[in-house]
Amino acid sequence: MIRLFLFAAMAARAHDLGITGVNIEANAGETIVRIQVHGIHVHRKDPVAEISNRFKLTIDGQPFTPTTPAQIKPEGINDVIIWEARQSVRAGKMVLNAPIFPDIPSEKTLVSVLRDGQPFGETILDADSGPTTVGETTTQALTRFVPIGIEHILLGPDHIAFLLALLLPGGRFRALVTVITGFTISHSITLALAVLRLVTPVPWLVEGIIALSIVAAAGENLLSKGETRTTVRALYAAGFGLVHGFGFAGALGDTGLPHHALGWALGGFNIGVEIGQLAIVVVVVPLLAKLPNRALAVKYGSMVIMAAGLFWTVQRLFL
Repeated sequence: MIRLFLFAAMAARAHDLGITGVNIEANAGETIVRIQVHGIHVHRKDPVAEISNRFKLTIDGQPFTPTTPAQIKPEGINDVIIWEARQSVRAGKMVLNAPIFPDIPSEKTLVSVLRDGQPFGETILDADSGPTTVGETTTQALTRFVPIGIEHILLGPDHIAFLLALLLPGGRFRALVTVITGFTISHSITLALAVLRLVTPVPWLVEGIIALSIVAAAGENLLSKGETRTTVRALYAAGFGLVHGFGFAGALGDTGLPHHALGWALGGFNIGVEIGQLAIVVVVVPLLAKLPNRALAVKYGSMVIMAAGLFWTVQRLFL
């Protein structure tokens, strides 16, 4: 009953010009795909072949290959065509490579997934969407977003610069971990607020303030005159972490967040960010401890980091 209701509702929404509907049923031993397409978007001579060529789905890394030939079922309402195909495989991880009609900017693809007859999330793709994972289980969502979090930290020069500014003056290892963890807790709050759309940050302003946070953290090192002041740095980490969280949310917008497993995805991302940060701590702190003149390293290192932060500030706020 749930399956029939969901499919009927989806087909009704597909009748509105501007939406193509994709319904994927992952059952035991079989995956069924039904696509509702407006007839105006396909060539009448061979709509089966055209839709088949446009639909790019991979299941556990392998292309979706119908066990029996795909077929067309004219739906008869508002010129909607239903394309249907089945493959004798139980779908695990599913990735849709692109919307069905990326060449039509106004057209969106609404993807609904059922697993064993139960709704397992919806995803909307537009012309700017890239490969998107759909219909994830909570475990899949968790494990997919852990490496995304690690990658975002390790490949984000501004986040690394901020962390280096916090680590440069040194201190006990436990205190430094507390500083970094405070940053994680803080950015997790604003990340969740932005992803849940309870707060809508202004991207250019967020990026500019992130750059300013680097200037502030490096400037604190220069003003501290050799004191470690881990408590002050923890406050910097927590305060500016709120802004960095909004920055993380902007990056997550392109990853295809699974709304039915949103908490698991955010949890996995935050775990990944923490792993990435701790990896930086483990590598950087011992190296800094071996420097023959720590005071000079703090001074000139902070000046370099501050210069980078000033450059990013001007670039993001004024150029």
